Formats: sequence, structure tokens, C-alpha cells
Amino acid sequence: MASRGGKTKKPTTYLGKTNKKFEHVKAVVDTGSSVSNYMSKIEDLRKNYRFRKDELFKRMKISTFSQLVLQVAEVVNLEMERISELDENSPRSLLPEQEEQTDGGGGTDRSCLLDVIRGVGELSTSGNNNNNNNDTVESEEKEEQHHREIVAPDPLSLPYLLLDIRDSDAFDEGHIIGAINYPSAMLNRTVNYLSKEICAFKNKPGKIIIVYDDDEKLAPQVATSLLQKDVENVIMLSGGMKVLHKKFPSCFITGTVPSTCFSPKTDRKGKLKPPPKVISNIGVEWYTPELLESIQEHLDEVLLSNESSRMSSRTTTRNSKVSSARSSAPSTASSYR
Repeated sequence: MASRGGKTKKPTTYLGKTNKKFEHVKAVVDTGSSVSNYMSKIEDLRKNYRFRKDELFKRMKISTFSQLVLQVAEVVNLEMERISELDENSPRSLLPEQEEQTDGGGGTDRSCLLDVIRGVGELSTSGNNNNNNNDTVESEEKEEQHHREIVAPDPLSLPYLLLDIRDSDAFDEGHIIGAINYPSAMLNRTVNYLSKEICAFKNKPGKIIIVYDDDEKLAPQVATSLLQKDVENVIMLSGGMKVLHKKFPSCFITGTVPSTCFSPKTDRKGKLKPPPKVISNIGVEWYTPELLESIQEHLDEVLLSNESSRMSSRTTTRNSKVSSARSSAPSTASSYR
């Protein structure tokens, strides 16, 4: 008896509906090279990168950039500590009013009032409050040391120049720590299209210029234009702020993270959700020891995942070669009979 409907579907071809609630859940065990892993990598490249066949510039990976920042920041912080120690060991010059107090053994009410106005820290007219004065001096030294840690070094003294090519408003909202704003519209000028920082770094040995944006919409054009203007040591940060925030959250960006750094998500009804507003490292001008420690931890995770994926792919290719050799062995043996 013929079936009333069309062709019957095989049970093996039936795919159940995927639950959107668990779409972000991934397998814990890495099964090596497979079609699903390959397609996920292709999808990741399509979302986060904009590769072109005719690229003239070089790209810098996020992991390479993080290693560069770690090495440079450690050297800069050590140099700043050395300078601060030299400043602490050097004798401090006293104000005329302070010299009168040290010579006379005590100060008048007028001199103490002047000291309070100038911020020396004298709070009483008696000369027996040495403990309070010591506490005040220690608190001032701690505050000065904290300010020294967050002060950014001179960009011209670094081996790399980090250029944010977005407009000034986007730069003020949030950018990578240590970056300088260089809007892409500057390249449209006929004269003075290069800033003084770019001129100082242009084709200098041991110096590189790194350009970036949020999602690689403008960075490739700017890098190509700089190369055409004889700036040969320009490199583009591959992935921009989007991949940097994805792999190193709350490590590199100061201020508000751009909304383009987040992938669009939908709710149960299929409507797009507004991107989250993430604010981190407000007012930070340079990398603190806590930030460097967090960067090192995330870098170890990135390098470990890359190494495990390479090892699994090598094992899979080796097994496939062995299986193909075994399958071809009987045929070759029969040919010699």
C-alpha cells in the first residue's frame, strides 16, 4: 500500500530545534580538528576581522600586542620607581617660614596659619605634635606615590606609538590605555596631515606605529594611506578594540567600551537587545601593577588555548595519515603478487 504523503524522512536526518537559552554553551572537551570547530573559526574570523587580499600593511595579533605592552610597561614602571626613590633620597628644600621654625624652635600663630594655607600640614601651634606631623607626611608621600603610578610616560620615549583613528568624541568616551587620538580625517588634508608624534616615529629604527579602531572599519584604510605617504613602519592592530575587549576584558580599555565591541543578541521574541554599557579603568592613564597582573593571566589563557588547538590539529592530521597509510598497504601488497 503506497503512502499518502510524499517521501518519508529518515530518522537520522531529523534535527531537533535548538534552544536559544543554551546556544552560548560550548563543549568542554576539545575534540580536535572537525567540521564544527572549523566552521566556528571561520565564523569568528567573519565577525571580528575584515581580511582583504590586497592588504599592503602588516597586522599585529592581540596576543603579540599584549606581550609588547607587558614588556614595555614593566620597564617603564621600574624606571619610574627608580626616579621616585632618587627623589625621596634627595634633600628637600625648605620654605623660609619653615627655616625660621627650625632655627627658633617654634613658630608663631601667623607662621602656622601660612603653613596651613600652603598645605604644609600644621594643625596646632604647639611643637609637641610630632606624631601627627609624621602621619601627615606619610599620607602625603603615599598620595604622591599613587599619583606617580598613574601618570603616563612621554609617548615619544616608548618604542611604539598607539594611534586611535576614531573621532575625538569616541576617543574621549573610551580608548586603549596609552593611546593618542589621530582622527582619520587628518589624512584628507593637503598639508600638515601628519602629527608631530607620527613625524617623530616615522621610519625610525626600533620604532613602530600601531593604528586601531573599534571594529576594523577605518583602520585598514588609514594604514594603507600612511604606507602610501612613505610611513613604512605602520602596523594595524588586528581585531581592534572588539577582539581586545573579548580576550582581555577590563584590562586595556579606559572609559566606556564602544557598543560595536559587542555582538548583537536577541531576546526570546527575536528582538535585538541593546548592547551593555561597560565602563572600566576610569581615569587610568598608564598600566598599574594590578592591570599588568590581570593581562598576564589572560595572556596565559589565550596562549594555552592556542597551543592546545595546535596540538589537537597535529594529532588529528597524524592519525589521518596513519589510517590512510594502513588502508593503502593491502592494495600495494597485492600489486606485487
